[in-house]
Amino acid sequence: MKQSATLVASVSLLIGILLMVHPSPAASAAPREQLDDFFRQATTVLREASDASQARHEIRQLARHRFDVPGAARRVLEPEWSALSVVEREEFIQLFGDRLLWGYLSIVRGKLPRDRPPAIRLVDEEVGAGGRVALVRTMVGAKDGTDVRFDYVMTKAGANWLVHDVVVDGVSLIENYRAQVAHVLRVSSYAGLVARLRSEAAAGGPTPYPPVQHAAPQNAESP
Repeated sequence: MKQSATLVASVSLLIGILLMVHPSPAASAAPREQLDDFFRQATTVLREASDASQARHEIRQLARHRFDVPGAARRVLEPEWSALSVVEREEFIQLFGDRLLWGYLSIVRGKLPRDRPPAIRLVDEEVGAGGRVALVRTMVGAKDGTDVRFDYVMTKAGANWLVHDVVVDGVSLIENYRAQVAHVLRVSSYAGLVARLRSEAAAGGPTPYPPVQHAAPQNAESP
């Protein structure tokens, strides 16, 4: 995955994409409405922030409330997760959350055009599994002229819908990270993985992990 040099540029583009998609009347609007609310808040941050560092921090905090970061951290680290202490889990959630959200925005920035508004259409929105799991499917016009599919798997937690996974052209973001983390653990250790994440956090952005192609998306779990 290409890494974004400017988080604010990534988020600006992402906001433009999602706000252009309109749900069909027959689809369940609740997951979509909560995504829209996140992007409206992010737009306000970008408009009012005095500098890029402030915007980066505030948007990450907003995204942490919309993405299921603890669930993602648990899934990418299983089965090692069960052996961690509460303190270790909290640290991994914080560190991996930054990597996850940065990676998501980097994918958006890397695939979509910056010289023109992207062509977007909502393909479908489905709510199933007793009303606790939703899938929002979108098609996005990429910078190379092809269509890129962005599917948002969301799970319900109380009154909120959280992003459980993002599947881009059939590639699961969470499963991709799960394979990458497993590779790091095989050649190093959990301590080595955490040291790498700490280094990325101190540097203000992630360094590339070994690329993993077309990992199959994991089925959504109840939060």
